Amino acid sequence: MHNRFVVAVFYVLGTASAVDRCLPGESCFPDNPVVVNFGDTLEGELLLPYMPEYAQNVITRDMVWTKFPIGIVVAKSTLDVQKAVLFARKYNVLVSIRSSGHDFLGRSTAHGSLQILLGNMTETSINLTSSRNPAGEITCESGNTWLKVYEEVDKVNRVIVGGSAHTVCMGGYTLGGGHSPMSRTFGLAVDNLLEVEMVDAEGRIIVANEHMTQIKYLNDSITKSDNNDIFWALRGGGGGTYGIVTKFTFKLHYPASGVVTFGCSYPIVRNDKTEIGHIVLKKIVSMLKNMPTEWGGYLIAFGTFNSDLSWGTISLAMNHYGSYDAPTRSYMDELKNFHPEWQRGCDYQRMNTFLEYESTPKDPPYLSTFLLNTLMQMDSFTDDWIRYMLTALGTKLPQPGFLSFTGILLGGKTSAVGIHNTSVHPGFRSAVMSLSMGITPITQNTTGLREKAAEMAPSLATYGNGQYPNEANADLNNWKEEFWGSNYNRLLRIKHYWDPDNFFTCRECVGSDEMPVPSHGQGSKSEAHSVFGK
Repeated sequence: MHNRFVVAVFYVLGTASAVDRCLPGESCFPDNPVVVNFGDTLEGELLLPYMPEYAQNVITRDMVWTKFPIGIVVAKSTLDVQKAVLFARKYNVLVSIRSSGHDFLGRSTAHGSLQILLGNMTETSINLTSSRNPAGEITCESGNTWLKVYEEVDKVNRVIVGGSAHTVCMGGYTLGGGHSPMSRTFGLAVDNLLEVEMVDAEGRIIVANEHMTQIKYLNDSITKSDNNDIFWALRGGGGGTYGIVTKFTFKLHYPASGVVTFGCSYPIVRNDKTEIGHIVLKKIVSMLKNMPTEWGGYLIAFGTFNSDLSWGTISLAMNHYGSYDAPTRSYMDELKNFHPEWQRGCDYQRMNTFLEYESTPKDPPYLSTFLLNTLMQMDSFTDDWIRYMLTALGTKLPQPGFLSFTGILLGGKTSAVGIHNTSVHPGFRSAVMSLSMGITPITQNTTGLREKAAEMAPSLATYGNGQYPNEANADLNNWKEEFWGSNYNRLLRIKHYWDPDNFFTCRECVGSDEMPVPSHGQGSKSEAHSVFGK
């Protein structure tokens, strides 16, 4: 069985390796009985490369970034996560962290890593009498999908700020900032985060909020302080950097009396060859300045031919947090009445609850795409930007595929938080849109597409101020400035304090350009033995 494990691992790793970390076949790597014994200590399970379940779990949702860990810890509890961290620490194994795997930059997996999969940690608890928030709070383990959370809070007549993709979990989403179709009404996910539970690089269990940080050591002793640095860092500093967050506690909000959706779509070039995209985009962005905070949603543009032989599409997909009769609902009438003869569809739809709205979007189980992003400010929407957008959508690609833009509307309550109150890029606080471009192949051949995205990324970035780390390009040279701006230096100091050996690392994460220091478990072996029960 030992040989089968080692051969299987080398088969999937190929020539890839984890720099300065221990790999199968090296003298530092634990023998197979030790690995199997570790798996037996888990409430969940350890998947190894020869197991069918490994193959079912290793593929990432964005298949471009699929890598092959030496094993996958399917955690069922915080204690499982703690055991996995201590095991990896003892043998100097690289760790990767994954919840739902909606990862466009390859941060949640790595060749040669011990992957800690949080997707089976799905407990929730609701407290409607919270002293911290009038509408109550919900505590969710990191493996919960947003759709499941929406269903849970709807049962108690509440709503929560979260993502629209049904299968997205809250880990990387929240730690990167977390925008939502309700962000203009209630802010970013990090603005609604009350508390976290985290396993740090020493295997300690941390509970942190705005007012205190509690550390539970491996001998069960507990200390508390009023230092909130780690909580600040986790509110936008990104996942895979400071520790493994196992639980999030969020504010709940009272529901509106109803929800209204509004969808309006135009071609860029009509089937009579008339180009109207410039006029349509100019009209849409003119409406952003005075848009009521009850409205949120998406600007979407595609560069493909339509069934009527027109080319391209510009759409607004909006949601109004309030009833159809609310005065703010009629704000979109201006667009509904804008050149109806050009429209491919423009309608309101009444819904009873936010859950009813969120039950309609569907996300594909797998995709392959390359992203670039910028945080658009109010003065970003110039004629030059409109020309850039329309030209970019028609860009010739190295492989069959298409380009698209998705802009989620910000502003409103997202601008009511100070630029240093959380660790997201300061540009988030003045942005009115997080605009992402996707390059998506229509065949399995992706050759040259990543390079094309990297080539186009600097041009898009010139129109905004900062980038959303979860949807940015994978090949930025100036990622520290683009992801965190003036907040980066404080984030790095906190990283050095909580993880001085750089045990947790991932691509383009805080401190990732600093060489990890191999620990080989020094100073923690006796504590590891006590946790593993040896």
